[in-house]
Amino acid sequence: MAALPDFATMRQAFLEGTDTPRNLLEQCLENIQRSEATVKAFAHLDVEGARKAADLSTARYASGKALSPIDGMPVGVKDIIDTIDMPTQMNNDMFSGHQSRSDAACVRAVREGGGVILGKTVTTEFAIGRSGPTVNPHNTGHTPGGSSSGSAAGTAAGMFVAAFGTQTQGSIIRPSSFNGVVGFKPTLGALSTDGVHPLSRSHDHLGVIGQSVQSVWALSRWVGEIAPGQDTNGLGGDAACTLMPVKPVRLAVARTTAFSDLDRQSAQAFDTLLGDLRGLGIAVCEPDGDPYLAELVRRLDRIVEISIRMVAFDMRWPYRSYVDVAPEAMGPRIHELVALGKEVSLDEYRAMRAEREDLRNRVMELSRNYDAVILPSASGPAPEGFEYTGARTFLLYWSFIGFPAFNLPLMKVDGMPFGLQLAGFQGQDHALGQKAAWLEKSLAPDA
Repeated sequence: MAALPDFATMRQAFLEGTDTPRNLLEQCLENIQRSEATVKAFAHLDVEGARKAADLSTARYASGKALSPIDGMPVGVKDIIDTIDMPTQMNNDMFSGHQSRSDAACVRAVREGGGVILGKTVTTEFAIGRSGPTVNPHNTGHTPGGSSSGSAAGTAAGMFVAAFGTQTQGSIIRPSSFNGVVGFKPTLGALSTDGVHPLSRSHDHLGVIGQSVQSVWALSRWVGEIAPGQDTNGLGGDAACTLMPVKPVRLAVARTTAFSDLDRQSAQAFDTLLGDLRGLGIAVCEPDGDPYLAELVRRLDRIVEISIRMVAFDMRWPYRSYVDVAPEAMGPRIHELVALGKEVSLDEYRAMRAEREDLRNRVMELSRNYDAVILPSASGPAPEGFEYTGARTFLLYWSFIGFPAFNLPLMKVDGMPFGLQLAGFQGQDHALGQKAAWLEKSLAPDA
């Protein structure tokens, strides 16, 4: 993979005058020139606009007037997120050429901070339906995962430092795992989703995919400051958007029934990683050693079907209208979920939300004894082919409750990336990021 230099290192060079944002952008463009024809990460690429933004950033650093910790950072934007200067087409023919009249809140935050937006990255249809043309740069015969396909594959191919993704059930963590990059899904509502095309109001998260924990944190923290969501507590941490690595003391393994989906090699890779964690002096606790954890795992297993029924109910609007207006433009998954949503009553929806609130409270109790929860980021490495973007079972637990999670690219199976999911507690995004930074530093393949 064409890895870019760590952005924190590059930014220091910008400040010292030994390198420039324009030079970093040109590295990205060289990687795009080399790989985009195969990887197909972009739905729309704006080279001219990116060069203008990079030149302005270069001038600011030269005059000592950098706007923010992300000034000069090359960024991709998932193509369900509105941009005033590029179409937002959502991998659906009904929206071909669709042009928003305003930027999404997160895009506006990037522009205000001096970030360099390269273009729109490929998504599956409406972030849940048909796959796009993107392939996995680690093996072009394998899926990049979804729905944030282009954001993850483009990061892996060195086309940008970081990119926005969204996650309703697994669309940041899974493609990050498949492409061997870092993914961060913050606490639900920490980042504004204004200008992000809705899928499920109860599940939709905005997050970031990038080449390092520090890079995804810097972009996420900046957006959380400028464009917070309904949870106005933000992500925590300092205004410099940096993370001090902190070693976790105790980690809980959420060994749900989803573990039965792991093949032998993937299960072995995960268990080997648990041994590595213990070898570093971290207490790793299994459900059979903690009755409270065991009961919580049983409750987590109950939400697999609840989650998709909540999503389907939320999709009534605007997707019922889409199906009515342009049924031929909607993929089979959209038709299927709209039909499912009609089966879910308001009383059932209210009951599911109440069950989610109870589960949130129970998971928060774990924070008394554990720094984080760990589980695989997917049911194995990226599957071969492109129709199937991977199972969602490992991913929907923390999406359902809306708590923060990272994918850390710490494992490989048959030469393909396979991630560790580090899952935290509501509003404790910064503390989770510190643990993620420590694990990345201590366990990454080149550590």
